[in-house]
Amino acid sequence: MTPTFAGEMQLAGWSESHTSGCKVTFWLSSPDDLEAFRALTVRKGNTAGHRFMAALVEIGDDEQPVQSDIGKTISEKPKGGQLARLAGIWCNELKFWRWIDAVGGPEIDNDMQAAEWIRQVCLISSRVELDYNEAAAKCFQENIRQPYMAYLRANP
Repeated sequence: MTPTFAGEMQLAGWSESHTSGCKVTFWLSSPDDLEAFRALTVRKGNTAGHRFMAALVEIGDDEQPVQSDIGKTISEKPKGGQLARLAGIWCNELKFWRWIDAVGGPEIDNDMQAAEWIRQVCLISSRVELDYNEAAAKCFQENIRQPYMAYLRANP
């Protein structure tokens, strides 16, 4: 059996209603990934409705599969501390993305790119390490937190 599509995608959203049922939407990493699906709708008269079987595995910031939470209690899940949470919040802020660009970093268009930039700057594979790796915490404080906080004070 040859897969119709194999690649990485990001959850865009989900919905459930009594009129349209349950729906999950994903963002694909490249417009080229749509080609497999465009060809399918042409065969069926330009309408959706093809059936697929899917096996999805969530991947974390470290590009490794995230362990399923089924059967785990909340206390068993590894937690990010204060620095990881702060980095996560900033990665979702447009102002943080613009600051990265202003300090000579890459142009950031989404939270995943911001998270990757933090991982690269701090030489870590996951933001959780900011709370458990002394060198990473120091790097985050000196190269990201302090300069960004100064930027926020100067640009309210």
